[in-house]
Amino acid sequence: MLTPYLPYPPVSGGRARTYNLLKRLTRDFAITLVCFGRPEERAFDLSPLQALCELIVISRPSSPSKARAALLSLTSVKPITMRLYTSSEFRESIQRLLRVRLFDLIHVESFYMLQNLPPELPVPVFLSEPAIEYLAWWRHARVAMPLYQRPALALEALKMRFFEPQAWSAATLVGVMSEVDARIVKRAAPGVPTALSPNGVDVDYFKPSNVRRDPDSAIFMGDYKYFPNEDAVLYFVREIMPLIRAKRPNFTLTLLGKEPTPALTRLSGDPRNGLRIQGLVEDTRPYLSRAGLFVCPLRSGSGTRFKLLEALACGCPVVSTSLGAEGLGAQDGRHMRIVDTPQAFADAVLRLLDDPEEAARLSRHGRSWVVERHSWARSAALLTDIYLSLIGSEDMTTPSPSSRRARRR
Repeated sequence: MLTPYLPYPPVSGGRARTYNLLKRLTRDFAITLVCFGRPEERAFDLSPLQALCELIVISRPSSPSKARAALLSLTSVKPITMRLYTSSEFRESIQRLLRVRLFDLIHVESFYMLQNLPPELPVPVFLSEPAIEYLAWWRHARVAMPLYQRPALALEALKMRFFEPQAWSAATLVGVMSEVDARIVKRAAPGVPTALSPNGVDVDYFKPSNVRRDPDSAIFMGDYKYFPNEDAVLYFVREIMPLIRAKRPNFTLTLLGKEPTPALTRLSGDPRNGLRIQGLVEDTRPYLSRAGLFVCPLRSGSGTRFKLLEALACGCPVVSTSLGAEGLGAQDGRHMRIVDTPQAFADAVLRLLDDPEEAARLSRHGRSWVVERHSWARSAALLTDIYLSLIGSEDMTTPSPSSRRARRR
């Protein structure tokens, strides 16, 4: 398994996904994990991860500054993520492993990691796409502020639109988070086979409590260096929060998660905004249990949202945009409220805060739905079936785009 990050501690969506799947997959498979690790990631005690798999960590520098990132983007036809996640040391480690070991399968997380594999492989390659990257960048280019950022983001989206489908065609099978993503892959790369490999949540760890909820509070959580999360909070505070606080002056939004940006920190410094930054916490459950609701005002990004699944598993009522709930299959008014304008979002929040019975009904249905459809046990079972189908397939090699076209004909 190849990942662009160390999946421990599981403090972000991708890390949580890999770590929780590893915990379950290692019951049936012996896994060698080869991943990049930044200096700040390697400082943690990795023994819980080493207990699950053989671990090989390849050093990677810390993320570049915005100026450095812009330079990298402008000096190559490749997307910046492909430049950041390629390494001769990583490629040599993979080649060395393939020379001395007999593997049944290679699992790659994210298309830009595929470039670290040798061109010809004797085993199938499963490419898991946690998000459709070109779509995520394009969506952000449409809403990014200040305006001068938008052309650069659109350029990155255009580059990814060219390279990402090429990676899909080079894999044996592409894992997608939802049927929505599957349709996008098939439109961009006709003939590429896909399989559902959804995100999940630990429904035994995240569960409802009897704590009384604060009717004047909401929660949002994420990694704020990931631009859709920062944009979501800025959008909520600037356009939705004033509408809510006009009716509930004491209403607050608390941010959980790593690395709040300077823009968010500045907003939280003015009490009139109602924004509080709690930061990265060891356990999010007490916050999800006490909050009146969870808001997900995302306007960009792709894939499915761990944050929503954890909130629903804890019985926390959720108000989300359509894009925030994309791919999950949730029903508006039954599992959560799904709304897309500032006024409609504010009205949905106020209704749930003013009507505890309606909020409780939404909580019950949301929790039941997550347990049935989005537990990590189900996600791991689907991935196990994918592994076994690939290992047992007659054609064990990774197809080239030309050979795939030949088979389609």
